[in-house]
Amino acid sequence: MACLLSMVFGAVPATAQQHSSSHVSSAATNGLATPNGDLWLVNALGIEYDINPKWAFHFDALMEIDRDISRLRELEVRPGFEYAYAPHLAVAVGYVQFQRYPTGLPSRRGPFEDLLYRNQFGPVAFAGRLRTEQLFYDNGSVLIRTRPLVGVRTPIGDSSWEFAISDEVFIDLKVDRTGHQTGIHHNKAYAGFGRQITEHMKFSVGYELDTFERNNVVRSVNQIRLGILYKLN
Repeated sequence: MACLLSMVFGAVPATAQQHSSSHVSSAATNGLATPNGDLWLVNALGIEYDINPKWAFHFDALMEIDRDISRLRELEVRPGFEYAYAPHLAVAVGYVQFQRYPTGLPSRRGPFEDLLYRNQFGPVAFAGRLRTEQLFYDNGSVLIRTRPLVGVRTPIGDSSWEFAISDEVFIDLKVDRTGHQTGIHHNKAYAGFGRQITEHMKFSVGYELDTFERNNVVRSVNQIRLGILYKLN
């Protein structure tokens, strides 16, 4: 389902979403902003392909539905390549597009770069990631930010389930005409469960609290996250 929806909405041309700044202002005044404490559904799809022992291709897609899971908000598409240069260290580069809905809201797109650390401590898997994004908006705004993330996964007894927690901080570095302030913009704290369904497919479900600053006011969003990770080889 996540894959099908990603392909459907990903086929919408970006040009169909571009309107004048007057339309953006009108949309904002018509109550399109997400309410504080809103409930979202986030569908995540990940596809991985190992090119060789050093190189891998990744494709990630996120579809966000806000307003108490009643309105399509944003589709994120992120293809990229990863290179493992040490047993526990890797770097990745790629392209990301955040396609906003409904029409009239500016979309963002641009390159990203990751520095990744992964290790196993007994049954506990640890992951750390430092991501930098350079995002260019339809209306000419520019946002450069970094996103450090740490997370752990541990099996639940002898079952096929695992428990996972993570935390990600968004730090804005360049905020030209975005309305953001430089510094920490928001924080995402996640807790959930995962299960290996087949040799190549893994399913996850969890809760994420997204806390962010908007117009000098701290707000929050409650997110239910459903994920599918598929490894092609």
